[in-house]
Amino acid sequence: MSKRIGVSGSAVFAVEDGPDRTWHVEQDVPVDGQVVTLPDGREVKQVPQAELESVFTLHTVDADGVDVADADPMAGHLAAAGTVVRQLREVARDERLAVWFPSMLSEAAPEGDPNTASGALLASLGASLAGAAPDGWSELTLECEALVSRMVLTVTVTMADGAVLHWSPPPMVSQWLHRLRMRDYHPGRGVWFRARFELTPNAPVVRDVDALSPLSFMTDAEDCADELRLLPRNADSVPRWLLDAAVRSQQAGRSGYAEEPVAAARPEMVPLFDGRDETGQPSWYRPVLGAVEQQAVLEYLRSAPLVLSARGFARDELAGTDNAVPMGFHTDGQFVWSSASGYYLEKHGVPPALALVEHIRAARHRLPGTVPALALDRASALAMGRPWDEAEADVKANQALGPVESAVITHRISPRFYSVFAEREGAWCLVRDGDRYRVHRSGDPRSAVLFDDVRQAAVYLAGQLAADGPSMEYELGEEIPAWQSPLVVLSDDPPVESFAAISTVMVQNIEVDRHGGPEGNLVYVADTPFEQRGLPAEYANRPYHRYRISGDPWRVVSVVSAAGGQGYLLPKPLDEYVRSGYIEEITPTGPAHPGLPPINDGMRAAAAENPNGWVYCADPDVDPRFIDGIPLPVLLGGYKVGPDGQLTGETYINEDYRPSPRLRGYPEPRTDFELVLGYVAAGWLSHPSILPVTLDAPFLLQTDGNRGLRIGVDGNGREFLVVYSSPGFVPPNTQDIMQSTGRELAPALAGLTVIVNPGGNFGIELPGDDIMRAAGVPQQA
Repeated sequence: MSKRIGVSGSAVFAVEDGPDRTWHVEQDVPVDGQVVTLPDGREVKQVPQAELESVFTLHTVDADGVDVADADPMAGHLAAAGTVVRQLREVARDERLAVWFPSMLSEAAPEGDPNTASGALLASLGASLAGAAPDGWSELTLECEALVSRMVLTVTVTMADGAVLHWSPPPMVSQWLHRLRMRDYHPGRGVWFRARFELTPNAPVVRDVDALSPLSFMTDAEDCADELRLLPRNADSVPRWLLDAAVRSQQAGRSGYAEEPVAAARPEMVPLFDGRDETGQPSWYRPVLGAVEQQAVLEYLRSAPLVLSARGFARDELAGTDNAVPMGFHTDGQFVWSSASGYYLEKHGVPPALALVEHIRAARHRLPGTVPALALDRASALAMGRPWDEAEADVKANQALGPVESAVITHRISPRFYSVFAEREGAWCLVRDGDRYRVHRSGDPRSAVLFDDVRQAAVYLAGQLAADGPSMEYELGEEIPAWQSPLVVLSDDPPVESFAAISTVMVQNIEVDRHGGPEGNLVYVADTPFEQRGLPAEYANRPYHRYRISGDPWRVVSVVSAAGGQGYLLPKPLDEYVRSGYIEEITPTGPAHPGLPPINDGMRAAAAENPNGWVYCADPDVDPRFIDGIPLPVLLGGYKVGPDGQLTGETYINEDYRPSPRLRGYPEPRTDFELVLGYVAAGWLSHPSILPVTLDAPFLLQTDGNRGLRIGVDGNGREFLVVYSSPGFVPPNTQDIMQSTGRELAPALAGLTVIVNPGGNFGIELPGDDIMRAAGVPQQA
């Protein structure tokens, strides 16, 4: 049985893999972390990998190397008499870093006995063994064979009755052995591979170590490469068997440096020490650095960008000196460490955590050329103990787009030629690339430029758009996003953002109107039904004004409401144009009420059948196939009928009558679709009423040249399909035209907006999903 085990100080606990180089541990584990809820409903603590001193697995195996099924790695396992067991400890390597061949150092071996470890560490090992040994033990022998990533323990316990039993100890025993190796290591001599420890009650541990002999257990070449990579040493101190295995690993493909170390999605905080002893003094169990490498690591630690600084100095906890240790935090984008790390390395030889040292070695002891602003922001949040929300990156990116928006508005850049945070064919694009931002012209990889800060990228994109502006200007009638509108609403009318479609158009010799005073600049095509204007209901009670725009063509902003009403934004308030004579205010004539039709025999007959009632008259343009009965908008009025069934001469004129499409000057309908479109535009029918006739309407549309649909994308990322209801609405010189009904198009309309007759005053926008539902086309959930 085996499980992944974590160690922090004296705490031992189970760990599980988390996302982005984190571990999941139980909430009561004494390490810093954030409580998260897993998909299975469990609440656990998520901690950075660098927060833990060690993470490993333990196997208890028999003489044949088979796992002992009932062995608990956390509690240890005492084997039955006559049964041989061993304990195997394995550490997973970081595949992102374990790709380079170890270097050979030229450090001089230190003076003194290389087999003498710290007495405190050896005593701690003895205490751990004695505290966990089976009851009734009288002697204990431990044989250890070890590399950094693999360790095998063979432990025998002599009981009071003389019986000798094999024992697999709890995890902390192997951890103390690992700590011993780390502190025994020196670049000038390496460290032992085999050691024998003997312990009796109330006596110090006796040990014997071997730094040359090959290991007896099977190991792979990568374990040997890991040993030299994490504990580099003088070439004279590398046994031939270890070097040969490391070379085999290199020949198998684990060679060369990583071209660019991959930065983690979130940085990792590196602990300053590994824990504290019973007196509260800091403790550390890390391999020392050679003199040359120490200077290189020190330069790396101190030269990295500072993301959080503080005035003053902290106490040196090892020397007991006040106001000595600098306060602050540095980062290289992947790790965050205290400014004290460099201090303790220089003054006391305390190396950084092994994970950081390994990372620095993989980077050849060179800091990255630059660190992206996003990585600095994440590191700053971590240093301050503030949770980082990735949405902060999006907020910051959107706030940086001011120069782009200014260039787009000033130079009237078509949405076809720029895109932010998304690719668009044929456009200048600003997209996120990891923690950086890339600006390039789609389809031209040579144009790509990478930036550490989105603000730099935005300024660069703005410059490219300004330089190419004349060739990228949007066309008349081309839809643009609301923020790109060159004009804004000047009064308290709804803002440009409230309309469904915005474009610039030329208008000439038209009548417009508005509900509101002349201080505004928003007008509508005269006689547009109020409910189609997208105005608040109370605006219907505002003063009504009608105007005539004449003379040379005007370039204005066209706005179309969600209900289909056509409006225009003028550059200045109406009263300025009226005073200067450019616009004339006129008495509302519009399409006037046509009056009641002359009385005929049919009306007299209807009167005879309805004494004391009314004979009502509908607009003669009503087609009963599409309008049922006489709804109020099509009712002209009526004639009063007396008690004798005769017309009395009294009449009723319906003030809520809405002039017909013909009276409004709409084109003569050529299809049922255009007939119903006129009814909708006149306010006789609601917007959804057009869907049934859409299915069999013979639309004309431009293809992509291969009989495929030509799909457009507007400035807001909305995908659309342009169709025309009859040949008269197709722009001149349009090529690759085909005819298709709405029913035939329906399966391809998911998520699209169908724009009918764009650029004029006789069109409509229909959601493709609505057409699919009307056609009975199944939609994906």
